[in-house]
Amino acid sequence: MQDADILKENPSGTRDGAPRTGMVAAVMERLREEILSGALPAGTQLRQDHIAAAHGVSHIPVREAFRRLEADGLVTTIPRRGAFVSRMSGEDAREITEMRVALECLAVRLSVPRAPRTALDAAADALQIAGRSNEISDWSEMNLQFHRALYAACGRPRLLATIEGLWRQVDRYLRLVFEISDYQGKSHAEHLAILEAYRRGDVAAAENLIAAHIEEAGDVLAAAFDRPPPSG
Repeated sequence: MQDADILKENPSGTRDGAPRTGMVAAVMERLREEILSGALPAGTQLRQDHIAAAHGVSHIPVREAFRRLEADGLVTTIPRRGAFVSRMSGEDAREITEMRVALECLAVRLSVPRAPRTALDAAADALQIAGRSNEISDWSEMNLQFHRALYAACGRPRLLATIEGLWRQVDRYLRLVFEISDYQGKSHAEHLAILEAYRRGDVAAAENLIAAHIEEAGDVLAAAFDRPPPSG
């Protein structure tokens, strides 16, 4: 049965009443990667017709993909104009930095006393992989894996989900800033110090290191947005 025939029988874009999650996920992940990689720059209009045709689907999964990406802060829908790749300002970067500091320090306080050795070893493995890679996308993913491994023991799924949402909003910009500013080496050294504080069970040190780590990255990011464009 063709996609159009399915929609005639069930306008919600489902088959036998079940959400077509695989189709939505495929569209969403492709768009997410294109946004994160910079292939779709901030401000780019996302045209449903073109995206649906490229994936061989109807507009239903595309609209649902837009909705989910909007929840992640990657897409902005403007009434009567359509969907666009979200922009970020220095003010946005500072707000996200403030939220990250508050929430990730809470995750640190809860997780340091509970973190099993296996989690710390997983964090160390992520750092080793990041240190061997020359690809910014690999480094970015291992950066997230490092923090996930450390925070997992906090036992607060809503807290972790909120932190993940903030990471998704800022990740594409951090990739670009880190690549330009050669921040990766300094970040790696900070990660090693954070991991050592976890191994010692030193909550105060780990919290202070995480806060400084996030704030410095946020300052680099905000400065990049606040810098006036070159003249000429």
